[in-house]
Amino acid sequence: MRHRVVGATIAAMLVAVLACGCSPTGPAPAEAAYGTRIDTNTPQGLRAKQLVDMVNSDWPIGTVTVGTLASPELIEPVAGAMDRLWADRPITVTGIEVGAGSATLHLLTSYQVAQDVKLRTNDAGLVDRFDMTLVKPQIKQWSDVDAEITKSGARYSYAASKVSSGKCTKVVGTNVDESLPLASIFKLYVLLAVSEAVNAGTLTWDEQLVITKEAKVVGSAGFDDLPPGASVSVRDAAQEMISASDNMATDMLIERLGPGAVERALATAGHHDPAAMTPFPTAHEMFSVGWGKPDVREEWKQASPQRRAELLHQTNVLPYEPDPERTRTPASPYGAEWYGTAMDVCRVHAALQASAVGPAAPVRAILSATPGIELDPKTWTYIASKGGNLPGDLTFSWYATDRTGQGWVVSFQLNWPAYRSQIAAGWLLSIATQAFGLISVGPPNR
Repeated sequence: MRHRVVGATIAAMLVAVLACGCSPTGPAPAEAAYGTRIDTNTPQGLRAKQLVDMVNSDWPIGTVTVGTLASPELIEPVAGAMDRLWADRPITVTGIEVGAGSATLHLLTSYQVAQDVKLRTNDAGLVDRFDMTLVKPQIKQWSDVDAEITKSGARYSYAASKVSSGKCTKVVGTNVDESLPLASIFKLYVLLAVSEAVNAGTLTWDEQLVITKEAKVVGSAGFDDLPPGASVSVRDAAQEMISASDNMATDMLIERLGPGAVERALATAGHHDPAAMTPFPTAHEMFSVGWGKPDVREEWKQASPQRRAELLHQTNVLPYEPDPERTRTPASPYGAEWYGTAMDVCRVHAALQASAVGPAAPVRAILSATPGIELDPKTWTYIASKGGNLPGDLTFSWYATDRTGQGWVVSFQLNWPAYRSQIAAGWLLSIATQAFGLISVGPPNR
């Protein structure tokens, strides 16, 4: 279950249609740029050097080339790990330790996140053991959070806020009023609209939603195996939207709710600028603008609100066709994203908890089914979670109740001008886990 919790959090954030861009983005750096020289007079040293050369090259990682490095049974897992490094290149070697048949590489990604790679070679000189692990940053005080994220080069916002009587009070944070990409945190507003409709009696959890061929093109983490014509309940769709960040389920719910429902939820939750997301884009619409054909990102960036509404409408006339040349290219520099501040994130979490009464009471269970973080259950008695990941945009948010019954919202929003791999998600999750530790030891201070 623990593996499922953490794995699902990171995997669910990755939009299926954006997960495999492979176009080259720049030349490999010269060996001197690697940081530390690697001797190649031993098999393990040779393989360590080959690995670094490959992840810093202009050529995408593939199983054929990895087959020259790793033993057959390790080709696929090693290729997956190396692909994450390749996406975060240039990779700097900060040190290497060579032992009997083994080597440990100390690496830094292009955004200063440390990774250790331990490898062992067999009698044939191929890698038969491979482990890549995150070197977790040490967060002892709140200023360490700022220092660590600043090193990554991201625009960012984070906050830890108390929630009392449905109101958010910031206790600590940085850039809390800066509007930054939400990625899949936007789905909290969809869930709030569902909750309001259920309480109003215009929607029931058991109502069935029919899957269509058109709905499936945005990708479905939870219902991908179901054919067009199959149906899922509102409750199941809402659960997959939150736990697995299912895009098809999200759009099915938005369609069922009808025009204006999510926009009203923005106002209910106290979003600082509901007009900025009116009309509220579906996943299909935003992915079409950000990563589909034809490329309309530049036009979107310059467009008036009226023209943006027209562009969103046009995406529903054309079938969604992702452009493979842009799947790992951020769209947020063009404004193609859902936006909000750290305090907006706190307020929507607070609004969801307040709405989870009567018929909408299952909302609390939906939000907490996949906590996405491992915290001491004796300290944190309830954890609701939603995060997101689009190229260049990485977000996490939690509503948690401590042992005194006090509600807290902790959120992180990071934005880079370039794609970041799952390594970034693991790194930010380690920072967030330690941030909860700072809350639990006493009143936050810098």
